[in-house]
Amino acid sequence: MNETILKLENITKIYSNGVVANRDINIEFRKGEIHSIVGENGAGKSTLMKIIFAIEKQTNGKIYYKGNEVHFNDSMEAIKNGIGMVHQHFMLIPSFTVAQNIVLGSEPKKGVFIDMKSAIAQTQELAKKYNFDVDVTQKVSSLTVSAKQKVEILKTLYRNAELIILDEPTAVLTPQETEALFEQLKYFKETGHTIVFISHKLNEV
Repeated sequence: MNETILKLENITKIYSNGVVANRDINIEFRKGEIHSIVGENGAGKSTLMKIIFAIEKQTNGKIYYKGNEVHFNDSMEAIKNGIGMVHQHFMLIPSFTVAQNIVLGSEPKKGVFIDMKSAIAQTQELAKKYNFDVDVTQKVSSLTVSAKQKVEILKTLYRNAELIILDEPTAVLTPQETEALFEQLKYFKETGHTIVFISHKLNEV
């Protein structure tokens, strides 16, 4: 049986205006598996994922990651610990190339300068490893929606994410692109990654 990589214990989120987004949620995510969080719009799925990714803070409850209780201060700390999140609305800079977007904030350096040759080589190798058909020298503004999503996923993989949260990833995809994404998620599972897939479409789950 796969070990538990993430455990949520009695997670509750109540906003200052009194709205209860999550109440006493208990769930375990096992390493190397694809997990689905399913529910209608407004059910609190994204809020729960934002708590894991330290964008939001829970009102009550505990989070255990790799067996230890964690209190991430922000999403950068979550990223450093191996958690990645692909948001429903992409966080890409259109005027930058794919490679520049992927390495942003963690650029390879040559002295004090960014080593773009190395960045291109590293991101090309990463795309090849995960069977992503993406030209890393292209500007993001010229990409299709599904290609932009691939760039977001590659950003998490570049930062060595072990657990990847996908927030409604199929909302912007065609049925064919959705099928292709599912094949890639199966491959991530085979390579030991843990996937948390958020959806309100039961047939996709």
